Amino acid sequence: MVFNYYRDCLLSAKALDLVQFDYDSIRQVVSAEHLTTPDTWLVDPDEYEKNGRILRDSESPRMLAYSAKDRVLYATDGCNSCARHLPAKLESFSADQLKVFADENEIRPEFLGHLVRLMLQNPK
Repeated sequence: MVFNYYRDCLLSAKALDLVQFDYDSIRQVVSAEHLTTPDTWLVDPDEYEKNGRILRDSESPRMLAYSAKDRVLYATDGCNSCARHLPAKLESFSADQLKVFADENEIRPEFLGHLVRLMLQNPK
């Protein structure tokens, strides 16, 4: 599993444990829905640790994962994980569609946009 980071930084071992917890949480949702493991994962390190302080959860998604095969976007804020089945491939959304989708799903538009850029750089 390869995690992409929204911003380069070194997380403490405790913060990395939370990343692993969120990864496992999303994997449980994937398994419950009998879908394929996401191909692209994005982690926002600032939502796990700030100034040496561990953040158990955040107000918006701090990890996103996307399965191109199933067209499903997964998100977690540390407390809750969810899945959104998309009508089309996420990378085919226009900028306006991405903004609306981000707003409707309470995902920071720049964080979602970063995920799409990763997907376009590394098509599956």
